[in-house]
Amino acid sequence: MKKIFFALSLVLACMMLKAQSTEMAQGDSIPWEIRKQSFIYNSANLFNDPQVAKMALYNLIAENPGNPSLYDSLAIIYLQYNQHASAALVAQQSLAINKDNLFATEVAASAFDNLGVKDRSIPYYETLYLAKNDINILYKIAFLQFETKRYGESNTSIDIIMQNEDAKTNVVVFPTEDNVGQEVPLNVAAHRIKGMIEEAKGNDDEAKRLFLATLEMYPGFQVVQGQLQLLAKKGQEGNE
Repeated sequence: MKKIFFALSLVLACMMLKAQSTEMAQGDSIPWEIRKQSFIYNSANLFNDPQVAKMALYNLIAENPGNPSLYDSLAIIYLQYNQHASAALVAQQSLAINKDNLFATEVAASAFDNLGVKDRSIPYYETLYLAKNDINILYKIAFLQFETKRYGESNTSIDIIMQNEDAKTNVVVFPTEDNVGQEVPLNVAAHRIKGMIEEAKGNDDEAKRLFLATLEMYPGFQVVQGQLQLLAKKGQEGNE
């Protein structure tokens, strides 16, 4: 999944907070501490100082612990600097406040995925898919289900993808030897996973059949050509 960047206007958000601080500027309903920390946060972003921006957010959260937007802003900083464990924990806290927060759901899904905790990321991706009905998210789910050896669920997800007309026009980019990348239709990419499932289960003949069928759907699919070569090599080594 691509990195998530989410622009929040903290000054406007803070004007809506039920502030706990009683110290206010004269004639102003915004508590002084909130105004100060918001200024520090915005200035730190302007001057590319994430550590100061992060501390300002913690101070704002201390003043307003029930505002999920502040946790979302904090999660952005952790994501940008690949602190995925912290991003996941912050996203979970945001979801504890607002379970329908799709931004926090996406952060949690991506963070757990990047941490390698695939089984923890799947439920969040499933929530996103149900909310957005995005077939690309279902492809991500199918791949994660394969990686966590939930083969039956993965095959079901793939069947849904392949019945969706958008899967014929949406693309997935695969690496190539020349580093240019190869765009492959989503339905073809999904069918490839079926072959991978059979190979993982030890059904090499069925895996070969499915890989060849994938190449019929999209001739020149380099990744699948490589997988077939590895499968053939494994068969030769087994016969020696």
